[in-house]
Amino acid sequence: MEELPIRVKIADRFYRLAVEPDSEAIVREAAKLIQEELKQYREKGLTDTQEALAMIAFDCLVTKLRGERQMQRLQQMVFDKITQLDQVITPVVTT
Repeated sequence: MEELPIRVKIADRFYRLAVEPDSEAIVREAAKLIQEELKQYREKGLTDTQEALAMIAFDCLVTKLRGERQMQRLQQMVFDKITQLDQVITPVVTT
């Protein structure tokens, strides 16, 4: 699949990117969210762009790690339930 050249604005600078056409909307949304987060940090008094971007990156990774941990817990719960069902069904099926 051919990549699509786009421009996104992050921290008052424009960046040229090459993205898959089906990823364009997500990439643009991500850039928009960074801009919104940057604006919020600036409103809180954090005027240094590099510091604000570092905090945004940190926030994103914390959110990512929380999501991964939640996914692991969910997968374990599903595995446990399947194991319980298997223990109930196996004796019935094998008799």
